[in-house]
Amino acid sequence: MTQPTDETHKIKSRELAAKPELVRTLLEEDQLVAFKKRNRFPRRKLSFGLQILLWLLRIYVVVMLGIVIWQVVKVLK
Repeated sequence: MTQPTDETHKIKSRELAAKPELVRTLLEEDQLVAFKKRNRFPRRKLSFGLQILLWLLRIYVVVMLGIVIWQVVKVLK
């Protein structure tokens, strides 16, 4: 039986690098967690209009929360 050479090891590494879904299936659970931490998706760039919409929604939620708290305090008095 022959020992694998560095060249065959490099070829197998390139083949596995080209198929990340195969690599994920071969990993154990703790290795999979480490793999996912290293390969996170970057934040998506949002358009200006979408950023404004998200800020308006945040402000709306805070205002509604304030109104609900105010009503609860009024009822308890």
